[in-house]
Amino acid sequence: MKKRNIAIVHFNTPELTEACILSLRKQTGETYNVTILDNSDKRPFTAKMDGVTVIDNTNGQIIDFEKALAKYPDKCWELAHKSNYGSAKHIMSVQKLWELLPDGFILMESDILLTKNINFLWDEQYAACGKVQWFRNRTKERDRLLPFLCYLNVPLLQANGARYFDPERCWALSPGGMNNINNWYDTGASLLEDIVNTKPQLVARLYRDLDHYYVHYTGGSWRQGDVDNQKAWLEEHRDLWTIFDNSDAKIFICSHTDFEPVVSNDIYETVDSRKLKGCKVPDLYYSELWNMKKVSERKNLPKYIGFCHYRRYFGFMDAVPDIAAVIAKHGAITTTPADLGMTMRRQYETWGNPEDLVIATQIINEKYPDFAPYWNRSLESKKMRLGTLSIMRTDDWLEMLDVMWDVANELLKRIGGDIEKRVCENQEAYKVEQFGLTHELRVGGQMAERINSAWMDYKFPNAVQFPLTVTREKIEIPFKPGKDTSKREQSGVGKPKTKKSVNKKGK
Repeated sequence: MKKRNIAIVHFNTPELTEACILSLRKQTGETYNVTILDNSDKRPFTAKMDGVTVIDNTNGQIIDFEKALAKYPDKCWELAHKSNYGSAKHIMSVQKLWELLPDGFILMESDILLTKNINFLWDEQYAACGKVQWFRNRTKERDRLLPFLCYLNVPLLQANGARYFDPERCWALSPGGMNNINNWYDTGASLLEDIVNTKPQLVARLYRDLDHYYVHYTGGSWRQGDVDNQKAWLEEHRDLWTIFDNSDAKIFICSHTDFEPVVSNDIYETVDSRKLKGCKVPDLYYSELWNMKKVSERKNLPKYIGFCHYRRYFGFMDAVPDIAAVIAKHGAITTTPADLGMTMRRQYETWGNPEDLVIATQIINEKYPDFAPYWNRSLESKKMRLGTLSIMRTDDWLEMLDVMWDVANELLKRIGGDIEKRVCENQEAYKVEQFGLTHELRVGGQMAERINSAWMDYKFPNAVQFPLTVTREKIEIPFKPGKDTSKREQSGVGKPKTKKSVNKKGK
């Protein structure tokens, strides 16, 4: 991708601005030139960063705001006390950037941190791309194109007479100020009105929600000036802007089918069970557990190991945190437990053969007495971590894997050693009619999933939890019985609900 432009209007927040740029590079790569228009009066941006150009306006060299504001004697004096006309100055600054960056740019606020790649915003067929803050049902505000993340196609906008700064549509500068509802135009409102209402030849790509692409320091960093609070916020979100390579970590994607990768971070590696040799029983019995076992047999393992699934991922996706730092502090990384709507014991009995769970519990009680209380407690809980998703030190992971593999192997022995024969001979107990033979053969893997969920409570009660992200059309999740539960469960009516796919761009 050719170098493109990012523009940031800066005002006394150098730490936030630097972290913002680092998050941009972390999520998108160094594909953008960054231009900072520095309006600071106390804390200018002084960091030296490659690819960053600072335009110094700290003494009004580019925009003399005092002189510019003097042109509007009817401006809102209430705003002078409240924000020193911050909104008006910001709008003027963005309009100036149109002159300084005539090829167009993505406008970013200095106090946001990116969580995902935002390259999709740059689309030269549109006059603008960005999030609209909708106020259709309010009387004192107009819709506006938020400056948090907004692509402005300057050549196309200028060719059609659009403007970012229009003093007649700037509520801080118009007669009546805040008391005149006809003047209630905030940052980006007049431009959006041009695009939507007055210049139909302009086409914009407008989003109702881009919140999952960034986190925002709320309350107006330019207004508050609380440096200690800003630094604390940056520390809280350091994974979004700190550059690290995670060279000692690997997250393996368990797969048994062709699929479209939705992650591109080098930390991920796909392990396709179809390419693994040596299984003495049907692969399906072990499911993802078989992939894990084969990985454990490698000679050179990384210091940290994690597993996910070709359709189920940690909520951070490509924005992988600093694994070493997180684990040093919290012990492990896991997913947020799902609400089953019933106990884990009842949920397993709804999906599979209850006898297998009884046998697995006997094995755990006999062979792993320290772990057994956590296992038995989890069976009565309505919370469960779906999928065998976790990241931890390799030694810790091998310990957990030994337990999961041992329980699965011992379970297979105690039920006769031939899972396919057992399922086919007990189809009603295994719910084959409802969920299919393939699903019901995965007893070992399903038991490992539940052991993993209980194991995290046993070994890592302080583990960091991320939401489970689903990226394919369907995922097996427990259904919640209706009012007539006895009839529904006995008859087998009520197949598992499915979860709609999540677009890779989060739209």
